[in-house]
Amino acid sequence: VSRLNQIQVDLGFTEYTQPFQGKPMIDILAITLALMVGTAGLPHVIIRFYTVPDVRSARYSAGWALLFIALLYTTAPALAAFARYNLISTLNGKTLEEVRQIDWVAKWEKTKLLAFVDKDGDGKVTIAPGRAFTLKGGRPDFNSPDEKSKNEVHLDNDIIVLSTPEVARLAPFVIALVAAGGLAAALSTAAGLLLAMSSAISHDIYYRIFRPNATEAQRLLAGRIVILLAVILAGYFGVNPPGFVAQVVAFAFGLAAASLFPAILLGIFDKRMNREGAIAGILVGLIFTAVMIGMMRAPQIFGAPAPVIPNLFGISAEGVGVIGMILNFIVAYVVSRATPPPPEHIQHLVEEIRVPRGAGQAAEH
Repeated sequence: VSRLNQIQVDLGFTEYTQPFQGKPMIDILAITLALMVGTAGLPHVIIRFYTVPDVRSARYSAGWALLFIALLYTTAPALAAFARYNLISTLNGKTLEEVRQIDWVAKWEKTKLLAFVDKDGDGKVTIAPGRAFTLKGGRPDFNSPDEKSKNEVHLDNDIIVLSTPEVARLAPFVIALVAAGGLAAALSTAAGLLLAMSSAISHDIYYRIFRPNATEAQRLLAGRIVILLAVILAGYFGVNPPGFVAQVVAFAFGLAAASLFPAILLGIFDKRMNREGAIAGILVGLIFTAVMIGMMRAPQIFGAPAPVIPNLFGISAEGVGVIGMILNFIVAYVVSRATPPPPEHIQHLVEEIRVPRGAGQAAEH
């Protein structure tokens, strides 16, 4: 890390380990909180608890899940440090001819996710602060070098994880494991989300609210229509992403934090919480967060020349879900107090969630 810090300073960057370089502290705090509580509200994570046989196993599985999630989050900065060091030491100062003879460079350059431009005409690659190309519709315009910066390398953030084993010259089986792991994670997550969305809308909304007399075939058809629409929407944002992968993941966690997390928390710890309060809070948090993300990422989503607003109180699109979560809590609490309480058996059910039936009184030792 110390060598990376020195290289960063030599090239005109700030030290890699210096905190809050590109984002203010409040934004980092909001993003971190959104990732934390958003994890508890992800539908495809919640339904995994149904795969265990009893409460004891569910608690153990939650503990193991938190352990692996913590390992993922804490090791990501180390991977980023290795990737940046290897990239700079491999490319900076080399001639374009030398660089293009490297196998991984030739492969990724064909995809336009890696690109070079010789701004000063010296035939060498220079890595410096700033962009290599100007942006058009939120994406690099390869026909328009950014003359405000000396940087001559464009590396798409989405290829960092996949390209790092190649840049570090690791064995081919390591590269294959990374690619297979990423594909497996994407497929399993997509399958879980599609299942959760289809069952929630077809059963909890379509059947329980709008058409209580719907047959099983009609509910199945509604679920399939939801899956089809979700796949089309996901495909559109896959082709026209509102940001790179890490940002899109942060958006998803923020939406979960703003919509589902307050409903889950209040549903367990507040016996007065009712259906009206939960629905109102979810709608307010979800709509607010989605609108804020759309306004802040307008160039990437709508092709606008600039964001409608760059941030909200210093919080970026990745962390704005925390504000939506706060609004969700407030609206859910107020609406639940202004409407009739839930039925008595629902309140007993909430009590049993916290203290399972048959647990008995605490014993003195």
